[in-house]
Amino acid sequence: MFVSGAPGLPNNPSFSPAVPPRFAPSAQACMNIPCICPYMGVSLLLASVWNYAVLQLKRSGEYDRISVMHRQVGSSSGAHSGPGFLPWHREYMKRIEIALRMIDPGISLPYWDSVMDSYLPDPRDSIMFSELFMGETDQAGQLVYGPFAGFRTLEGRPHIVRRLATEGKLLTEANINNLLSQTETQNVLAYTAPQNGCPFRPNFGALEYTHSSVHLWIGGDMKPPSTSANDPIFFLHHCFVDFIWEMWRQTRQNRYSRETAYPPDIGACANSQHFSYAQMRPWDKQNQDGLSNEYTDNLYRYAPRATCSVQNTNCGSPYLFCDTRGSPHCVSKIKPNGLCRGFEDFDACWQGTCVASWCRPGQPIRGRPNAFTSTNCYNDDPCCEAWARDGECAVNPIYMNRYCRRSCRLCNNPTDGRTGESMCRSNLICGCNFTRIPILLSLYR
Repeated sequence: MFVSGAPGLPNNPSFSPAVPPRFAPSAQACMNIPCICPYMGVSLLLASVWNYAVLQLKRSGEYDRISVMHRQVGSSSGAHSGPGFLPWHREYMKRIEIALRMIDPGISLPYWDSVMDSYLPDPRDSIMFSELFMGETDQAGQLVYGPFAGFRTLEGRPHIVRRLATEGKLLTEANINNLLSQTETQNVLAYTAPQNGCPFRPNFGALEYTHSSVHLWIGGDMKPPSTSANDPIFFLHHCFVDFIWEMWRQTRQNRYSRETAYPPDIGACANSQHFSYAQMRPWDKQNQDGLSNEYTDNLYRYAPRATCSVQNTNCGSPYLFCDTRGSPHCVSKIKPNGLCRGFEDFDACWQGTCVASWCRPGQPIRGRPNAFTSTNCYNDDPCCEAWARDGECAVNPIYMNRYCRRSCRLCNNPTDGRTGESMCRSNLICGCNFTRIPILLSLYR
């Protein structure tokens, strides 16, 4: 068992117990921040390493429980092959995000903008597929390097499997622009498996189609819906899919139509489980509930995609570079020994230089920054001093050693007199960050 919660607030121990109960399913049904926060704890730390929370979720068994939900709707459901696809996955993503926030309130799902990898001569060489981020596979396609190495799958296999670039393709800017140009709801919440007699022609640029191509490009576990949630990259990809849909909603619909516009319920166009008032299985919701403005009003928002210009080539992350040719755009950097053909004149190689079309490393690639080390001696929560006096350093060491290093005497900073107790005694319960940002920016926010 692992302990993820902070101690209770002084004089109010019901909030954030040091040894929390098992995951409460009702938390994932929340549709507003005040509902979620009492389940999560009081940590004011705004930055956290996303993969650590995913690993904790895996160890607790909650990751697998959530993955099973997706496996159960892999076919013959309202989650795929029809208008319910986007609403269903919005609710699903909300639930994994809440589960992560119950481990660390500073967590928000990052999104993977795969367009930035699509510009590379071989996207398999993107820094995304290095040990820094999503990890690397062996010759058999098993994910054996990186933060998610050794992730046991629902089927009992010891490793996640990927088959990068054997089929499919990544998203492109043209895919996104095509989606954003649509003016009819049924071209976005699309009939992707129509039968003879459906009065609407298929839109082969529909987001469900283009998103599926990325699943195919990753391959392995990501290919079939029944196993795709085995791989944590599933959630980063679907976070971006949800972002694209939200961009369309914000540019093409008013507030009222965002919640009410759903394609007609026509049996020749979609399975009845995709109808607007059908149950969003397995939850006590209807498909059209996934259109609610409450998601982005109350639960999360999206940070803009990385951009650059001729005048400002800074993409905001050391893992990105700006290609200033044509319309300037940000591109994922290339890992050591990767193909960099065409980018010889750019800072395209992570910790290296493009020489004769290949990234030659200047120094070894480093691992992901450690979430548990600090170069200073500060508390990350204003309640640390009060908790330490109550003996929490001994009874709740996992939380306290991470967030309350100074109060637990793990380090010493005699020049700093801050305790933060006035904030601790205030009514501030949640210090949550609800902005979903690009994964390649996540370490530097």
